[in-house]
Amino acid sequence: MKNVAKLCLHLSLLIAAAAFAAETQPNFTGTWKLNVAKSEMGTSAVTELVADVDHEDPVFKYTAKGMASGQAFEVTETINTDGNPSQDSQGATVKAHWEGATLVAEATGADGSTLYVARLSMSADGKTITRVLTQDSRIQHEIFEKQ
Repeated sequence: MKNVAKLCLHLSLLIAAAAFAAETQPNFTGTWKLNVAKSEMGTSAVTELVADVDHEDPVFKYTAKGMASGQAFEVTETINTDGNPSQDSQGATVKAHWEGATLVAEATGADGSTLYVARLSMSADGKTITRVLTQDSRIQHEIFEKQ
């Protein structure tokens, strides 16, 4: 009887830990619009950006449409959030993983050099995403609002 009680206790703790872990990793699914006025874009030429995200861990897919330097663009990407490498549309190897509630994506070139690191986090109310993009010595803070 004591063994059954211990087993139930361990199972309860395991289920609670799994539920807590799931809560700490947000689901980014939705349509998100870049708020250029609230963002610190540095030298980026992006003036408009809307991202449609389909996020079902460990798969994170998005299509971004926008304007940069007066030209329309569209990019579609799929990355893995479990640390397994994937290729982005520019040929870089991307490895993404969770650091608590922050999704961190690191891209490397063919020579192994770091091309960029992107950190995505969601506000507690689920209405904004902050993306901090570090590329070379430049850092951009982008604020996306749920549509």
